Amino acid sequence: MRGIGVGPMLEEIKAVIGGEHYLAMMLVLVLAFVLTGRSILSERVNQGSFWIPLFACVLLIALDVFESIAQMDPARRDLRMVTSIAGYALRPAAVLGFLLVVWPPERKKWFFWIPVLLNALLYCTALFTPLTFSFDADYSFQRGPLGGTVFYVCIAYLVMTLFTIHVRFRDHRIRDFFVIYVCALGCLGAMAVDYLLDGVALLSAILVSSLVFYLFLRAQDMDHDPLTRLWNRRVYYEDCKKLGNAVTAVASVDMNGLKKTNDELGHDAGDRALRMIARGLHSITSRKVIAYRVGGDEFMILFLHSGEEEIRQAVGVFMEEIWRVGQSVAVGLAFRQESGDSLEEMIRVSDQRMYEDKGQYYRAHDRRRRQRS
Repeated sequence: MRGIGVGPMLEEIKAVIGGEHYLAMMLVLVLAFVLTGRSILSERVNQGSFWIPLFACVLLIALDVFESIAQMDPARRDLRMVTSIAGYALRPAAVLGFLLVVWPPERKKWFFWIPVLLNALLYCTALFTPLTFSFDADYSFQRGPLGGTVFYVCIAYLVMTLFTIHVRFRDHRIRDFFVIYVCALGCLGAMAVDYLLDGVALLSAILVSSLVFYLFLRAQDMDHDPLTRLWNRRVYYEDCKKLGNAVTAVASVDMNGLKKTNDELGHDAGDRALRMIARGLHSITSRKVIAYRVGGDEFMILFLHSGEEEIRQAVGVFMEEIWRVGQSVAVGLAFRQESGDSLEEMIRVSDQRMYEDKGQYYRAHDRRRRQRS
């Protein structure tokens, strides 16, 4: 391989850097600035995994620049071969970062790196066989029969990422996932462009998606109660306005005995009790059942487009879970057909019934205490 002086190399670097490289470098700086801030995402995601696509894209930018320089002179064939192999080896790692961000922190994830390693080994075969790619007599790039493997691995990681998000964040509304679908489609389109034109569109797509995905997760954290991971009071009021006509029933839920638990066992015990109740609510949440924490020990459930039987069944499942963990709640349930067309009236009726249920609990509790004394 012919040597390259520092001065001429700098001139060649300036010549091959294009607008897509400037855009990618700007996105790298923005994403790095965001990630170096204090950790603001919840424990449900691995914020550190965002560094994987960032570092991978930085290396890919450098590799693409040197590969472009190598394309200018057949005497640099070895440099072009090495940078091409390294570029194909790093692309799946950049996409894998998305999956590792949302993969459960408590579960092992080392096995996700196996396809990255196998892909790298496969492209290393270009050193002695045209199985993945080669350069013909006039120094043109030729893709081999397995040359598209890197793109298939990236697509598999994207699909697994979307599936993991749906499983782990099933309480999110469809509209909240629209940005994730757009990012996934953007990466798929960029992969198609790179496959057909051998370009670097995937770099910018990955970096834009990383930044948007981070902001999406941050917005989700702002919409959730930090203790229970249920939707918070602000989202509750917004949904009441947006989903009012779709609500067929409302349930008001209030924990019994939180003050006593805090006074006798401490606030940590009270927090654990609230999280137990939240887990019971999470067990019934779906696209049609949305749960919120609207106060200290106050929760609300909105049932959308649901029949009375399935609503009562969901409440029954929730109560069984609460009894199983040894907690107690007061519940008031109101249906649209008995409360008119007004959501406000449904909420008023459900609150009234909840307070009646709570009153019965404390009267029974007082009777048992008098009997013991």
